[in-house]
Amino acid sequence: MNQLRDILPSTLQNLGLAKRYNTESAILHWPEIVGKDIAVHAVPTSVQRGTLLIAVNNSVWCHHLSMMKEEIIYKLNAFIGEKAIIDIRFQAGYLKKDKNTNQDEEKLETINQKLRFIQLDESELQQASDLAKHTAETKLRQKIFKIIKKHLAFKKLKKLNNWHKCATCESLCPKELTYCSVCSLENREVKLSNIRQLLTEAPWLTYAELCKYLECLPEEFIRAKTALTVFLANEINSGRSENLQVLTLVMLVTGAKPEDVTENLTKKTLDKFRRKSYVSTPRI
Repeated sequence: MNQLRDILPSTLQNLGLAKRYNTESAILHWPEIVGKDIAVHAVPTSVQRGTLLIAVNNSVWCHHLSMMKEEIIYKLNAFIGEKAIIDIRFQAGYLKKDKNTNQDEEKLETINQKLRFIQLDESELQQASDLAKHTAETKLRQKIFKIIKKHLAFKKLKKLNNWHKCATCESLCPKELTYCSVCSLENREVKLSNIRQLLTEAPWLTYAELCKYLECLPEEFIRAKTALTVFLANEINSGRSENLQVLTLVMLVTGAKPEDVTENLTKKTLDKFRRKSYVSTPRI
């Protein structure tokens, strides 16, 4: 299977649109990436800030795919050619529009209205034309030309609203923010990973105790602790766990230190998690 980066027009790479184009293309090539058996039961719907949303036709497959999440993320990023997918959220049944959908659509329409009033100068139009002309196929060239024009107009609109460069990458972000949405998400995921690592090494730590080693928000602590609890519970329920993972779960849930963990405490803790399915980590 050819990697997308090998066939992607260099024009999109030059404009910084490659990641968006790649992730959308990965959705289109979903059956090829994960296989027809999975594609029959699960359909990707969108990518939001590095998180792929997938609708699954029943809870059994939802649980099954959650066990394969890391493998699926690896396959998607291997196809894309970069780490574009950071996380996956599975939802059993058809994804319904949430209460924010109408607001999002109204916001998008407002942006599109503003873009119509942005005029590109001759040099910008020439830039779009020069980049698009490298594509041989006429229809594709016209489509890329429109994408590039919209990208340049949106960039111009951002500058008119005093947007600035992200502290990490070249993307523009609102003046009140330090990082763009992608970098903010990546930074958040790094912090959550560090919190999980600390809790793996010292599961009994409270929020106040953990903050002595790593500053974080209460909701970040809760989310990381919940994610680790879900992972350990799934490992134990699937029969893949080791004694250390059982001990870690007990200390994580009860706050007990190693010397305080008894056989009775272990049994009571495990009874709470047996025969329960943890499909996905709650998002805070």
